Amino acid sequence: MLGRLFNLALLVLPWLTVFKIDKFTFKRYLPVLTFSSLVIALISELSKSYKWWKVKNPLVPKLSSDISFIFGPFFIANLWVFKLTFGRPILYFLLNVVFDYLFAYPLTTLGEKLRVYKMGKMSRFQLFSISIFTAGINYMYQMFVEEALKSKKQNTH
Repeated sequence: MLGRLFNLALLVLPWLTVFKIDKFTFKRYLPVLTFSSLVIALISELSKSYKWWKVKNPLVPKLSSDISFIFGPFFIANLWVFKLTFGRPILYFLLNVVFDYLFAYPLTTLGEKLRVYKMGKMSRFQLFSISIFTAGINYMYQMFVEEALKSKKQNTH
């Protein structure tokens, strides 16, 4: 029961920071946030088959994906990172390195101690590497979206 309550808080609490972000910014980055969440959900589904990690007390027990993490801190952290750094790729990647390191090492250790999830066959370094790789894909995807929006805007004038 306490584990599920923790996962519910993990899902809801990060959303309280969204009130500090204007509607335009949220809409601008919503495609990449959705894309990156789907990528993480796919990786989470693969984690079940390959026994990379196991989520304990998930909000939706039938899913391999931990929706409380994917649509909570991961989604909102991505929103803030894009808002604060997009257009400055070096800053974007540096901030992602910091966040992904914190997630892969101290926060994963904390998550295991709190019995939220347990790492399996995937090492923390592999988790860190996948996180950095997906950050790069996310940035390229947002560049694609920005270019498409710019082209659409030019064609309507």
